[in-house]
This record gives sequence, structure tokens and C-alpha cells, in this order.
Amino acid sequence: MTLVAAEEQTYQNITIDTANYMIEHENKYPNLVILDVRDTIEYNLGHLYDSILIPLNDLEARIGELEDCKTSEIIIYCKSGYRSQQGSEILGEYGFTKVYNMIGGILAWIDADYPIWTISHHITVNEITDEKFELLIEPQLLYYTGCFSCNECNENQECPIENESISVTSEVLEQGENYTKTIMYYEFNGTVYESIHTRTILWSYDKFTSNYNKSAYFISSEIASENGYWQYYQLEYVIYHKNYNLTIYTYLEPLNSETYNSSFTSVIYTPTNRKVINSMEFVQFNMSVILSQQYDILAKVTEEMAKIYKNSDDQDIMELYYGYTNMGEGIKSLSELVKEQLGEYNFQILESYATLMDWP
Repeated sequence: MTLVAAEEQTYQNITIDTANYMIEHENKYPNLVILDVRDTIEYNLGHLYDSILIPLNDLEARIGELEDCKTSEIIIYCKSGYRSQQGSEILGEYGFTKVYNMIGGILAWIDADYPIWTISHHITVNEITDEKFELLIEPQLLYYTGCFSCNECNENQECPIENESISVTSEVLEQGENYTKTIMYYEFNGTVYESIHTRTILWSYDKFTSNYNKSAYFISSEIASENGYWQYYQLEYVIYHKNYNLTIYTYLEPLNSETYNSSFTSVIYTPTNRKVINSMEFVQFNMSVILSQQYDILAKVTEEMAKIYKNSDDQDIMELYYGYTNMGEGIKSLSELVKEQLGEYNFQILESYATLMDWP
């Protein structure tokens, strides 16, 4: 085990490999403490397994919580190493004798493919043959983009303030059973911009049972303004189940009459009984697919994610298994609908992306 002595000798810098060695060898370090000094929001988005959270700005006030660990090994980490260094110095000042600052933080830990407690993954869909594909599933650390109460922010840096607003008004010009034409007015800094929005329902579907209601729409949307003309399609699918709601939105940009240039799909699962944990997966297709095939693959993704969450040692994460199982069943039913009733729009998509969320 390689240790690099810090200048003041009150703590020691260690590499992520050394930290992993210490964590894996419980027999050598039976009282090991893993201390995360990031913000609470950061911690909730992903952290090392079995770590405890005390944000850096709370560390001195809560130092008593670590009193029984004064002679135990403490691995301290943050996002990239700055806050953990400060935290290590504080622990040293309070008499902790076995403090180890993990260089590079959780970002370096993830880069080395060491495991983290996470509710987010990046999934890449790679083509093997015309009929086969593989999924590459990698843990992903989400980032909170707000300001943290820590010294990583420049003291002279001001947070942006939204002091400008856009006023939006609309007026319906024409309306039919499946057709709406609306003019939108956007006022910004004294200038008014106009655009014409035309929305046409090309197909709809409804099914009602004692356990659920299902609704689906395939919509053509056109936007015209002085700056140009845009067209896109939307496929909306909603399941209101007695135990959950599932919404699937797909936005399709046409390339021509038989090909979509790109698509983005958002799948949101909301259980009736709210849970503590949210999850989010990002899916990138490195292959072209037809619309129904995209849903078949996303259903396979949810199946694999359900397995991953089911095998977790964390009980809260294990609960995500049920959400992803239900999510997959809903996506499969949409794929069948597209094959059976939307054949005239079941075209090839050149670029596809998706997000899957279990979001109570």
C-alpha cells in the first residue's frame, strides 16, 4: 500500500487504488470509516458504498459524531479532492490520528470503474448484426448545477439572477376535432415575436379496464415564423394503473417522408406509493432503428436495469426493481401498438436517445 505523506503530517493522501484496497480488506481495517464531505444533494445522487455524510461546512459542528472513531482509519473524499483535503485538516486538528484523504475524489473513483451507490446509468446500444445488439451499462454520477455552500465557489463570483422575463400569450385561429392552429406571441425586452403552431392528431388509441386506462396519440406539429419552418412528430402514451402512472413521450424529427433524422424518448414511471429514491438512466443508440424496434430495445434496457437494482445490497435501491419491471411491460405494449396500428409511421430513425426515470 503506497501512502504519500502530506506536508503537515496530520493526515495522509492516498490513491483511489489504496482506498479500494482498504475497503475490500475488512479484516485488516475492521473499523474503517468512509466519510463523504460533499453537499447533501451531491451525496444523494451517488456515493461510495457504506459512506457516511457530513458536509464540509458542518464538519466542525458535528465533529462529536465521530468521537468514537478517533483512532479508527477514516477515508475522506469529495467530488475531486479539494473539500476532502480541507476536511482532513480539520480532523487532524481535532486529534484524529488515522485520516486518509482520497486523491481525485469520487470522479477518479468512477473513472477507475470502482463501484458506487448510484441511481443513474449511461446505457449505450451497440449493433452486433442486423438483428442483434449489445448493451453497455455504466454507472453515472449526476451533478447538481446549483451553488454549494462550500469554498469551491469563488467568493467574488456572483450567482446569476434571472432578472429578465418573457411574456407569452396565445390565440386560437382555427380548431377542429383533431386540428388546432394557434398564434403565439413572445414579448422579450420590449420586442414581440410571433409564430404559428399547427397541431394535428394523426392517430389515437384508448383502452379502459378495471385496473388501468391507456391512451395514445400520434401528433404532427408544425411551427412557422419569420425565421423559418419546423415540423416534428410526437408519440404520446399514458398508462394510468391503480398502482402507478407511466408516461412515454417520443419526439421525432423527420428527414424525409420515410425516415426520421432523430428521436428523443422520455419514459417516466410514477408509483402510487411514493418512495425515497429517484432514478434516471440515459440511453444512447449507436445504431439506426425503426420506431417499434427502439421500444423493444428500451424494454430490454429496463429488464437489465431491473436485474441490476434487484441485486443491490441496498434495500431502497432494490425497490427500483418493481418500477423498471412495470416500465418494461408498458414499453413493450407501446411497441406492439406501433407494429399493429402505426405501420405507416414505423420508419427508420437515424439517431435515437432516451431517458428512463422512476420518479415518485
